[in-house]
Amino acid sequence: MYGYILSLVPDWNDADEILQETCLRLWERFDAFEPGTDFGAWACTIAKFQVLTFRKTKSRNKLLFSDEFINLVAAEQNTQAELLDSRRTALERCIEKLSERNRQLLRSCYESNTTIAQVAKQIGRTAEATYKALQRIRATLHDCIDRRLSSEGGGR
Repeated sequence: MYGYILSLVPDWNDADEILQETCLRLWERFDAFEPGTDFGAWACTIAKFQVLTFRKTKSRNKLLFSDEFINLVAAEQNTQAELLDSRRTALERCIEKLSERNRQLLRSCYESNTTIAQVAKQIGRTAEATYKALQRIRATLHDCIDRRLSSEGGGR
């Protein structure tokens, strides 16, 4: 959400202030949030309105973005959030299709606080062989995600 606010406001201090106000509004309006809907999109909508409110109070500043620009960025953020959600879901499905050995290698490399060299030692491989195996797994996942999204009509 902070990154989203920063994309709409050029000053970090202003973004910090808007984030605080947004968090306050989210807390005040939390009972209006409908479980099962996209919390991120809801929070960003409230952040957008906080940016617009902030702009009205600081209208003398010449470095403000137009309302049209803010609306365009907000629409793009929603589109990107949907795409990222689709990609994350596709990734989860594609990981399920991997062999148990490959899933375990991914878990060892990404879910723990260990280096590739440490993982390689644990599984009895060289670090280079482990890197190559991860590279093949990533390529397989990338292709699987692209195929899944293409078949669902949610391509890039």
